Amino acid sequence: METKKSRKSFRYQTHAVWKQARRIKASAAGKPDLEISSPPEFKGDQGIWTPEDLLVSALNTCIMETFLAFAEQKGLGLAAYDSSADALLEYKDGKYRFTEITVHPQVALKSQDDVERARQIMESAHANCFVSNSITSSVSVLPEFRVMD
Repeated sequence: METKKSRKSFRYQTHAVWKQARRIKASAAGKPDLEISSPPEFKGDQGIWTPEDLLVSALNTCIMETFLAFAEQKGLGLAAYDSSADALLEYKDGKYRFTEITVHPQVALKSQDDVERARQIMESAHANCFVSNSITSSVSVLPEFRVMD
């Protein structure tokens, strides 16, 4: 009989304080504070991180971090990785919600032999990203792989 691997649970805590107008200071122990605002389209300030930015960034970086962890475990010859993400916020069923998020990883590899393994690792990273697994939006990951010369 196969035994199940025990998994730990983790708790994360943040704190938010209203400063003025639509500005908030977000903090977490031992980390730099973040200034956050509503986006301009919801009467917030231009040039300030928004909850919308943070959610899309959380998804983008979660997929990246998961890929990097799996790539390290599998000894993938990774040369570079950068990624952009875009999301559609729509008014649906009486409320605003993200309906789709698309992540565009650009992955540079050291060898052509690593390309297929990188594709498999990216699929696994997408499937195992806890942020992606925690939201109701449709999430697409459209990676591009290239070999460094």
